[in-house]
Amino acid sequence: MGTSWSLTYLPPTADHNSSMLGAALEAELLDINQSMSTYVTDSEINRVSSAAAEEPIEVSTGFAYVLDHALTLSRLTAGAYDVTVEPLVLLWGFGPEFKKDDLPSEAELAAAQAQVGYQALELDLSTRTLVKTSPRSLDFSSIAKGYGVDRLANLLRARGIDNFMVEIGGELKVQGLNPEGQPWRIAVRSPRTDAVDVATTIILNDMGVATSGDYFNFFRVGGQNYSHVIDPTTGWPIQHEVVSVTVVEQSVTRADGLATALLVLGKDKALALAEENQWAVLILARTEEGIESFPSSEFARLYQ
Repeated sequence: MGTSWSLTYLPPTADHNSSMLGAALEAELLDINQSMSTYVTDSEINRVSSAAAEEPIEVSTGFAYVLDHALTLSRLTAGAYDVTVEPLVLLWGFGPEFKKDDLPSEAELAAAQAQVGYQALELDLSTRTLVKTSPRSLDFSSIAKGYGVDRLANLLRARGIDNFMVEIGGELKVQGLNPEGQPWRIAVRSPRTDAVDVATTIILNDMGVATSGDYFNFFRVGGQNYSHVIDPTTGWPIQHEVVSVTVVEQSVTRADGLATALLVLGKDKALALAEENQWAVLILARTEEGIESFPSSEFARLYQ
């Protein structure tokens, strides 16, 4: 997935073999990567993207699960989140191949946007069959890490490990207690130009956390930052006051995709959607006073 992963846990028995556990977790991650990474030439997602329109495609159980979540988010946000955004991601230079830091032309943008649109994907979850009514390329980079965390958490529980924090690229899940026998305390980062700051610290048990931000991956042209987070409805990287969105959910798959979706929407629309659905969401946004926190009612109720 092009990132790191980590696990902190309490061994379930005195003779617990951490090496065997590590190997099992690595195998699980390799399986997910082979399915969902656009960087792996023969991955399942690349095969699906290159398949012809109108051709029924049978996908794996995990792939269908993630795609179903992604399509649900696409519909919820009226396309602000779109699992077919890959042509725009590649155009702006945030895909597997390096692209010099310049801006695409209007013609290039129009051509890429014409290839984007989740409405062309028809998924039958019961048979795990996907049909593309028009050619489409898929991108799970906004949701696969969260899914990976859920998969690793399931593996840990299956092996009798009830106290853990597992994390992939900043998306994480906790259960039980930490090695000191205390509840897990998770810091939410507040980006600053001069230092790393903490916006808030939350205490969690059996919950996942995902954060999306515009400050992790970007390039700069003419004094303007261009984020890797693309708004599919405009074709451009997001340009608004929100710097990050943190979502607390039991499903990290859902939290991961939702954090990106809300980041694209911007503060007012994101908070309105969070209130409507009672999601625990913390938005950090630039204001005249600096970076300020804007929690949803559910986040404030549970964690402040």
